[in-house]
Amino acid sequence: MVFWILGGGKFGSIAARRLRKREPDAHITLVDSDPEVFRESKEQVDTVAEDGIAFLEHHLDGKSRPDWIVSTIPVHVAFEWIRGTLSDHEVLPLPVPENLFLLLPNPMWGKNGELYVSQADFICPDNCPEPFDRCFVTGKPRKTEIYRNLEQLKLPEYRSIVIRSHQLAPGVGGYSPSALLSARKEIAEKEGRVLVGTACRCQGVVHACEIRKKV
Repeated sequence: MVFWILGGGKFGSIAARRLRKREPDAHITLVDSDPEVFRESKEQVDTVAEDGIAFLEHHLDGKSRPDWIVSTIPVHVAFEWIRGTLSDHEVLPLPVPENLFLLLPNPMWGKNGELYVSQADFICPDNCPEPFDRCFVTGKPRKTEIYRNLEQLKLPEYRSIVIRSHQLAPGVGGYSPSALLSARKEIAEKEGRVLVGTACRCQGVVHACEIRKKV
């Protein structure tokens, strides 16, 4: 099993440790723009001193791909990677439609106009194993799944495209390269407005943009 972990700080180190425990023979690469963070890491991993999104842009389309990509950096990596690699298109950021604030649970605006949503109205523990049918903290049944909420959004003029994040270890989520590549292909097939989301069962983030072919 091959993992790329984007972000080598506290949460990147936690992800590496938990993935190593679950997959002792895994090949893990830890990516961070600051090589100093690797000095404190005690995990047996390969390290790359490069910005995480730039690393994806340089390597994801190659033949050597990981099984899973884990992002622990505080940006919407999938959206930024799509923006940076749709070479034949312009990706024009738009404000996320305000009515999503009323349609999705526990919404919160991000500093770059993105919308964060969560099943929880509290800070989730960093070791949540994401039980299939109920909240790890409260024990209550989960009434919905955030990735499905985003997939099923019906807004005039918008398509909603979602990259699903899967639970790989307690508190560690990731998505496959094929999910990113498929999302980018789907976005490029048609000009117009798009909601780009990344989500698991319990949390998600959404950006809005307009896709135009370059002349």
